[in-house]
Amino acid sequence: MKKIILLFFIVPSILMGQNEKFPSIDVHDLNDKAFNIPEETKGKFTLIGIAFSQDAQNDLYSWSQPVFSEFMDENNMSSLVYDPNVFLILLFTGANQLAYKKAKEQISQGTDESLKDNVVMYKGKMMDYRKILGLKSRKKPYFFVLDKEGNIIFRTEGRYKQETLEKVGDLIEE
Repeated sequence: MKKIILLFFIVPSILMGQNEKFPSIDVHDLNDKAFNIPEETKGKFTLIGIAFSQDAQNDLYSWSQPVFSEFMDENNMSSLVYDPNVFLILLFTGANQLAYKKAKEQISQGTDESLKDNVVMYKGKMMDYRKILGLKSRKKPYFFVLDKEGNIIFRTEGRYKQETLEKVGDLIEE
């Protein structure tokens, strides 16, 4: 099993309205590549996990292996059916911005090389994202599925549930 901090991300179910645009966010991956979500993810379905506190860690861990197996493991037949972008966005806002550099180093050291493009970090203001995306609790991870145009077609939060992962698979099946 690959060691993955990245896959702290997918989460159980609350549906959002169709065609709500995911807000533009400039991020850096663990290889220091800068890009914009959703602008540079268009053309493919995109799975996005968001965490912005240590309190969400256990719920995040519950999703790591199932998401990797279902959507990213090239040795698994089901991952050949799907070809989504998969990102974990770690938000560093407010006083947490001071820990950004050190946290990035630690996360990078603990993340498998093959997954460093999937872990992305944001440093800046949080209020707009919390409000727009409905990120109410710091203690929960959040998960979004975007269509090929960057619109939110599914939203969920909390711990892993098999039926939620199956629903995500149905939404993005090519």
